[in-house]
Amino acid sequence: MPESHLQNRFTDSTITELEITPLVAIALVLVMVFMITAPLFVEPELNVEIPKAYTGEDEERENITISITSDGAWAVNDLILSFNEVSYALQQKLKKSSEKYVIIRADQQALNKWLLDAMQICKQSGAKTVSIAVKQKQRG
Repeated sequence: MPESHLQNRFTDSTITELEITPLVAIALVLVMVFMITAPLFVEPELNVEIPKAYTGEDEERENITISITSDGAWAVNDLILSFNEVSYALQQKLKKSSEKYVIIRADQQALNKWLLDAMQICKQSGAKTVSIAVKQKQRG
């Protein structure tokens, strides 16, 4: 077969368009996988071991978190603060919040006084609802 004949055969069947539909579908699936798994990789700055208790399922809501470690470190959401700064930071967060819901994550070895201080700060800052975070205990 002459070389020019082979060249014409390949030239005639050359793909001139690129199908992007499968590429878009794959990209969308990857985006959905990342959106679903991203919250699983977010861990709070302070390592707090919360106590276990029998609880009902909590509903999803916009919340603000106060964390207290066993050695007395404090944080509002992921911002580590001194005890004196917590009240101001909480007030600023509550001004932006529509639900004014605060969760206190106190280490089970933290002093009860710190937990009471956190509850008082929440009340003075204008929180409407305050919850204390616990791990779900298995029944039975």
